[in-house]
Formats: sequence, C-alpha cells, structure tokens
Amino acid sequence: MLTAMRRLLLLALLVLPSGCGGEETEPAAPQLPPTCEEHELLLPDGSCIRPGVPPDGCGEGFVHDGTYGCEPILPAEPCPPGLMAVPGDESCRSVMECGEGKWGDLPVDATTQYVDGSYGGGDGDGSEAQPWPTIGQAVAAAAPGALIAVGAGTYNENVLIDGKPVRLWGRCPEQVAIAAPAEAVGPCPPTALCILGGADGTEVGGLALRGAGVGILLAGSEHVLADRIRVHDNAGRGITAESTFHSTSIEVRGSLIEHNHDFGLFVMGADAIVDASVVRATLPRASDQRGGRGISIQLPCSSTSTGLQCDATARGNASVTRSLIEQNHEAGLLVFGSNVIVDGTVVRATLPSVSDQRGGRGINIQPSCLPTPTGLECDSAARGSASVSRSLIEQNYDVGLLVTGSDANVDATVVRTTLPRASDQLHGRGINVQSLCVHTPTGLQCDAAARASANVTRSLIEHNHEFGLLVASSDANVDATVVRATLSNASYNLFGDGLSVLNKTAPGSATLTNLLIADSARAGLATFGSFVSLADTHIRCAAFPLNGEPFEGSDFELDDRGGNSCGCPTADDTCKLISAGLQPPDPLATNE
Repeated sequence: MLTAMRRLLLLALLVLPSGCGGEETEPAAPQLPPTCEEHELLLPDGSCIRPGVPPDGCGEGFVHDGTYGCEPILPAEPCPPGLMAVPGDESCRSVMECGEGKWGDLPVDATTQYVDGSYGGGDGDGSEAQPWPTIGQAVAAAAPGALIAVGAGTYNENVLIDGKPVRLWGRCPEQVAIAAPAEAVGPCPPTALCILGGADGTEVGGLALRGAGVGILLAGSEHVLADRIRVHDNAGRGITAESTFHSTSIEVRGSLIEHNHDFGLFVMGADAIVDASVVRATLPRASDQRGGRGISIQLPCSSTSTGLQCDATARGNASVTRSLIEQNHEAGLLVFGSNVIVDGTVVRATLPSVSDQRGGRGINIQPSCLPTPTGLECDSAARGSASVSRSLIEQNYDVGLLVTGSDANVDATVVRTTLPRASDQLHGRGINVQSLCVHTPTGLQCDAAARASANVTRSLIEHNHEFGLLVASSDANVDATVVRATLSNASYNLFGDGLSVLNKTAPGSATLTNLLIADSARAGLATFGSFVSLADTHIRCAAFPLNGEPFEGSDFELDDRGGNSCGCPTADDTCKLISAGLQPPDPLATNE
C-alpha cells in the first residue's frame, strides 16, 4: 500500500559496471519519491488528485477559497427590504435604475400606451399628453405586443392580461407599484397581475407588485418575461405559474421576490427560468402558520378513490442560475416529481416551520406527495430529478440537501454548516440520499422500491451534524469529494460519521473514489448491512476510521479496490475494517 508520506530522503542508486579495467560510468540521477502539492492526494500510480471543487471550478460570482471549496461574492450582511444582491455583487443595490425623465429609460415609440395615475384631466387617451389613469385601461387599449409605459405612483387595482401579449413596464420598482385590493379580477382570485391564455411573449418589468392576494398569477401563456421586478408583501404567493389551461412558461430575470406568504415562486406543471434573482424571507400562511417555502416545482396531482394520481406528462421544469434563496421557511427549494437545474446559486439560512419548528431544509428533491385525511400520500413513480452544480448550500436546518426516492447529480458544490432541527436538536445532516420514507401513526414507513440515486463529484461537505453524507437503501457514486469536520448531534451527542451507508428496508450501495474524509466525530466511513466499494480514499482523524455492522438481517460488504489509507493527523497507515457496535441512524421522513 502506498502511504501518504510525501517527502522522504533521496534514494540514490549508484550503478557500477562489473569486471576490471573499464571506465567508470556516471552515477544514475537521484530518483525522488512521488510528491503532491498541498491539498492533493497521492494515488497508487504516483499521480496526484485534488478532491473538492477545483480552483477553476467555481460558478460565476464565486471565488475559490484556496483549499477545497468556493465562496460567493456577496455583501457581508443581508440586504434590507427593497435592495438585493446576487452572487457577484459586493454590495446591496436597487432592483432597477430609475433613469431620467418621467418614463425613465423605457423604449417608448408611437404605439406606446402611457399611464400616469396623477393625471386628472378626465380625458385620458393613452397618449403622453393625456395618459390613462389606470393600468387596466391601458391594457384594454393596447395593440398586441405594444409597450405600456407606467409613470411613478401606486396603482390600487387588479390587472388582467388575457388574449393578447403586451409589454407592461414601469419606470422602476422604487417608484411604480401595483397594490392589489382584495377583489377578484375576471376568473382570477385577488392578484396584482393575472396573465391568462393567448398572451404568449408578455413582458412585465420595472414594477413592484404587492397586495391582498397573489403578486403574479400566470396560467396558459408561454415565454412570459418578468424582468427586474419586485414582488413583495403579498398576502398570498409571490409568483404562481401553472399549466391549468395550457402550456405555461416564465422567465424571472434580475428580480426580487420577498416577504410573500406560502411560496415565493410556485411552479406547477409549468416551465420556469430564474436568473440573477433573489427569493427570500417567504412567510407561512396566516391560516395555519405552515409553508413559507422559497421555490417549489411540482407536477399536478390529485387524490382519488384509487390513490394519488399524478400527471406524469406535466412535470414542472425549472432552472435556477446565479441566484440567492435565503431566509425562507421549511425549504429553500422544493422539487416534487419534477426537474430542476441549479447552477451558481446560494441556498442558505432556511428557517424551520413556524408551526412546529421542524424542517428548514436547503434543497428537497422527492416524489410527488399530497396530504390526505389519513396522512401523506405519495406517488413513488413520480420521481424528482435535480442537477446541482457550482453552488453553495449552507446554514440550513435539518438537512442541507435531501434526495428521497429521486435522482440527483451534484458537482462542484459546497454543503456546509447545516444546523440541528430546532424542535429537538436532531439531524443537521449535509446530504441525505435515501428511499422514500413517510411518518405514519404506526411509525416510519419506507418504500424499498423507491430508491434514490445520486452522483456527487468534486464537492465539499463540511461542518455538518450526524452525517456528512448518508446513503440509506439507495445508490450513490461519490468521486473527488471532501467530507470533513462532521459533528455528532447536538441533542444526544450521537453519530458524527463522515459518510455512512445504511440498510433500511433494503441494503444501500455506494461506490467511493478519490475521497478525503477528515475529522469525523465518530466514524470516517461506516456501512450498516450495505455494500461499499472503496478506492484511493484517505480517511483522517476519526474515532473509528472504517466500520462495518450487520443490520436488518444483512451483512455488510466492503470491496477494497486499493489505494486507501487511514491515520491521524495524516493518513499514512493501512485502513483496518472493524465492527465496534455503532448505532445506525434513521433516514428522514418527507413529512417531518
């Protein structure tokens, strides 16, 4: 076995000719043992690998920390209401510059419909000299695709766009607001802006939207653009996009969604692009103090007499890039039976549920589930799917990233400093990859057929509680990743494993290559009745570096592919597999 010792004394081999009378040959050049740079691991073939996020692997708006991860460029303190910052912004800023003049920098032309709430002439016709006093009048008068330029002021109305696209722009969100009263608009519930069918290509920008209902409701139109808007302090959801009537899609660009209720952004069976935006401080529903999630992506489901029925052809699809999701409740980003791509994004400081102090998860990927009178009902066939790259998931509660009965690829991402659950000081895990489990009146019930799968590469998982990475009755491939400084739980001082593989209704399976597992409070690597294939991995400073336990009637199995080393402070000894009688964990329930 190769050790991790990097600098040894020179090995000088002098090769002398045999026989007599010949000329002496020059000595062979000294041969140095293989060496690696700082933060690299020495492999058996003499090559080196640097686990964690590579120096050139950070996302836009991030910088490498010089060791194994990336740090986002963001202000030191959270931004106050009305201001925002996304990765790459060193200071808080306005959502949109207001520009000069009454209409700012809006590209007005001969077809523009003008709106000025302060105009009191009573003869508004949409011209610049005689603007409409309400946005609704301008929408009704506008030709398809026309620009509606809205001057400074607060417009107390519910705006409906239906049957034609328009470009609805205010000078800037600081000066132009739609404040919705508690009134329905057409078929829409109380909504500041409702966009229905036949409005493909509609734009809304430079506005603040708030009021007694939903900020924006979109149903039945595609390619809708929400550009540099502030959606805030709504009694209901911030933005809802759903495919109730027809295919629906929205792009949210450079926007601030804050202090709404239930969901910041809710996408059901629709497509959404979120870029360079902030979703923060979503509050629970006033009715039951539950919810308050940042972004939710799901497919339409209904509970029937034969069970939960989900429309697998109407999966939600979303991409979230260079954005900040923070200070929401229960979950920062939640995916039910749908698809999401996350890149260059920060998900942090998610808070527990106000009602019971549970949850507070960073990213939650799972099949579709609905609450019913008899408990939570899930469709295990409606799997979620996620790709998370070049991102940071930190300072959440319960678990940083949960993949349950679903599929995920995680690359060049940092998951750190997950806090124990506020209700009982349990958990605080980094990444959980597990089968679908639900709390029932008779206890935790897990579906052995609903295994999760995950690939975790070039990532850093650090300063979490109980487990840096737990694979439970599921399958994972982990490569070139650092798992370090895993703490025991705060309630009973239990666990503290860097990486564990668990049999809970079925054996788990993990293929681990090129890992650094360091500073684990309990086990560096543990398997409970499950299969682990291990190669080229260094395990440093763990109470039990390598531990295996039979569990649930299944023995553990370790496939040692070579190149593994253990020790403290450096991993320069042979790894020895032991059975120390360690206690296995429980997976997490989707409804806790």
